[in-house]
Amino acid sequence: MNLGNTIVMELKSNWRGYLVFILVMAFIVGGFVQAFPSVAGAFEDDLKGSEYIEIEVEDGDGYQDVTLSWDEVETADNYTLKMGPTPSMLVPNEIHGIEGSVHTVRLEEVDGEIPEMYFVIVAVSDGTGEFIGIETNFDRAEGLIEFIGLDYSDLRGVLSMFWGVFFILLIGIYIAYISVNSVSKDYDDRRMDILLTKPISRRQYLLEKFSTVSLYSLMLLVVVGLITVASVYSLGELDTVSASTLFNTTVLSWPVFLVIISATFLAAVYLENSKKAVGFAFLFVLIQFGLDTVGSMASGMEYLKDFTVLSYWDHEALFYGEAVNWTQVGLLFLLSALLIGAAVMLFEKKDVPG
Repeated sequence: MNLGNTIVMELKSNWRGYLVFILVMAFIVGGFVQAFPSVAGAFEDDLKGSEYIEIEVEDGDGYQDVTLSWDEVETADNYTLKMGPTPSMLVPNEIHGIEGSVHTVRLEEVDGEIPEMYFVIVAVSDGTGEFIGIETNFDRAEGLIEFIGLDYSDLRGVLSMFWGVFFILLIGIYIAYISVNSVSKDYDDRRMDILLTKPISRRQYLLEKFSTVSLYSLMLLVVVGLITVASVYSLGELDTVSASTLFNTTVLSWPVFLVIISATFLAAVYLENSKKAVGFAFLFVLIQFGLDTVGSMASGMEYLKDFTVLSYWDHEALFYGEAVNWTQVGLLFLLSALLIGAAVMLFEKKDVPG
């Protein structure tokens, strides 16, 4: 039996589960992209009444002058200015009895930095306050971007977050699971010795299983890539990130999953027990994800990224139009080949339980 026929038979026997996961991923990816306008809207400056207030900021030596001007209210006797570090903490800092519609506040540096402040203007008439609007002396979107490291008002930032978290975890864990089961189920069902009495070598058996899961993972990524392109096109955002970039970035994650497949095949051969092998597979994916996440977010821990294969698929750089690092792609293919080669060598030497 040649390799092509074996792959077809394997896919036929497991097509329902494979198809369900492809459809689930297509739904998740398509839905996530469609949610982009809502995510981007959260980064817009939508402070209530900010359209009625103009703010000018002038930096000095150790201080900042903030000049606020607002639309006058004909019935107002005067105005009250409330200030605070958040929109809900304004009461302790109030300036009452402001005449006219312009007022300047001087903010002194604290620990070498100008404090970020919210300003609320209230029109006072017969002792009653009427809210006019709220403004700030800083760019709220830039503050969030600096904190999280990505611009979620840009589709590329949203995609980078999704691909770096949900994409890797969902597909990585699923691929690891089916990779382990592809081999360990034959141990659990005690039919491995029977399979190997047929005219098929141990090497051929393992490589055919590996090829089947690898081909399926590639098919999955192609479908996800096409769904992503179609969903971004429906939003009219292909001028932000091109169709080729979306598709290539998705498909170029394949070498990462090949490493996951190879590592879990090696675990399945070594452990022979599906529960232990599945536990290792999940742990392997989670450790890779954890090292990459901590290395990306924690200052001084960047070296952790050297120990995870995920850092060799720089999806964020690809989304922003940087060139593909083919050396890193080649290293992933090489690592995958070494791992599956080790699995084959181990499998050829192990005694198969009857």
